Amino acid sequence: MKKSIVLFELILSIAIFSIIALYSTKYIFSLYKKNNDKAFITHNNILLETTRLFLIKNNDFTKLRYENENLYYDNNLLLNHISTFNITTNSDIGTFDICLYEDKICQEWKINR
Repeated sequence: MKKSIVLFELILSIAIFSIIALYSTKYIFSLYKKNNDKAFITHNNILLETTRLFLIKNNDFTKLRYENENLYYDNNLLLNHISTFNITTNSDIGTFDICLYEDKICQEWKINR
C-alpha cells in the first residue's frame, strides 16, 4: 500500500511538472516573438529616421527615384522594402508618405526646402 501511494505521488508530480514546463515554454516563446517584433520595428524606425535626416540635409528632392520597392537618391540605394511611397512638393515644403514591409511601418514627413 505504501509503494502505491509513493508511485501515485510520483506520477502526480511528473504530471504537474509537465504542465508547468509546457506553459512556461509557451510563455517564453511568446516573449521571444514579441521581442523580435519590437526589435524589427525599432530597427526600421531608425532606418526611416536616418533617411528623413538625410533628406533634410540634402534638400534636392528631384534626385529621388522610387522603383521596384526601393528608394534611390542620385542612383544610390537609400531604402528598400518600401510598399508605399508618395511625395508632394510645394514651393517650400515636401510631404512624404512612406510605408515599409507591406504597410507595417508607416510615417509621414514634412520637410522644408
